[in-house]
Amino acid sequence: MAVREAMALIGLITCVLLQQGFGSPTASSLTATPSASTVTEQSTKGNAAANRKVSEVIKVPGWPDIAAKYPLAYAIKANGMVYASGLTGMAMHNGSMVPGGIEPQTMQTLINIQELLKAAGARMEDVVRCSVSLRNIKMDFAKMNGVYSMFWPKDPPARVAVEVGSLAGEALVEIQCDAALPDQGRKVVHVPGLPDLKGFPLSFATVAGGMVYLSGSQGVNMTTMKPVAGGVGPETTQTLENLKLAIQAAGSSLDLVVGCSVSLRKISDSAAMNKAYEAFWPKDGALGGRLPSRVCVEVSNLAGAGQVEIECTAAVEGLPPAKAPKAIKVPSWPELPFPFSTAVTASGMAYISGNQGIDFHESKLVPGGIGPETTQTMLNIKQAVQASGGDLADVVACEVSLANMEDFVEFNKAYAPFWPKDPPSRITVQVGALL
Repeated sequence: MAVREAMALIGLITCVLLQQGFGSPTASSLTATPSASTVTEQSTKGNAAANRKVSEVIKVPGWPDIAAKYPLAYAIKANGMVYASGLTGMAMHNGSMVPGGIEPQTMQTLINIQELLKAAGARMEDVVRCSVSLRNIKMDFAKMNGVYSMFWPKDPPARVAVEVGSLAGEALVEIQCDAALPDQGRKVVHVPGLPDLKGFPLSFATVAGGMVYLSGSQGVNMTTMKPVAGGVGPETTQTLENLKLAIQAAGSSLDLVVGCSVSLRKISDSAAMNKAYEAFWPKDGALGGRLPSRVCVEVSNLAGAGQVEIECTAAVEGLPPAKAPKAIKVPSWPELPFPFSTAVTASGMAYISGNQGIDFHESKLVPGGIGPETTQTMLNIKQAVQASGGDLADVVACEVSLANMEDFVEFNKAYAPFWPKDPPSRITVQVGALL
């Protein structure tokens, strides 16, 4: 199916929704059972819920009403988790960016996250994973880490950090975090045989609420600590081997991975990456031969020398059948010639793959620019959500990649009508290119 007849301007990377019939379980209610689960068709990266009666829009005393200006919530609490929007170094009580560069901005960003989590009933030590977007990773990575490490002196969350083309406003850094509520049994995963991550304030993975949250990994030989030779194909294989070790140490397996995010230095490497990526996954198992949901973008830069970085989310072994991973397919869509599922559900959540403004019945990108593309993207997301057993009102988090941040206003105009009330949390960045 030819879907690259025009350059997409938007890719709606992830939407998370709470599945019907799931509330906010405690860690004890997620005890593994010995029976293996089979997989049925499903879709989405997110949470599909009966409705958001079991979730809560988080508001912070003294902060401005964000939904009055932008179609997003500061955070949504659902299914034992807090899904926070991306935040920057803005002083929330006066709306101005703090002066002084990357270190003050990182400090203020994390203070904002801390305050937001407190309003949701969580703490910094409950954070399971963060995504850090930097405007200049070469110049600011070390300084950002220095401040970032102060907030997690022990057992830091999993993390991925990339350089993006642009952020909203004057921000040099934007950080988005997900946290487990204190009763979800959050723990850090230590991987036997892998070296300590000295100097890097992150863990290989964390586990909470029946799910595994993995840090971004590159194609580094963990013995020599050097990228493997041969280009993006071997690097992709080594990256997934590294993730496999962390997945197994966390009490999971490859066939229980529900979603991955792939960052490439060059989108032109996508064919070689896809070939190695598709070959790596089990041909049977929990997803019935289907692959996890996925999003793939070109970023401006990666930390380190790798050409590709991948981070994934997985379910733990032995979940009850109702919570076990299931691959989703939208009945009216053709089989997609890409190595990922439309969506995967697990542990009460649905993880939706990245979508663009493609009319799947004509296999073409819709014409007209960012507005029509956003509308078509959201219609695609809506179908994936409904195939997962939910509706857009159940979505708790989305991640948006724009080819040009100058389209931000027009994008929001098209995006907002899909959530006339209580929109989900969100992060929006400019990427180098979309796949």
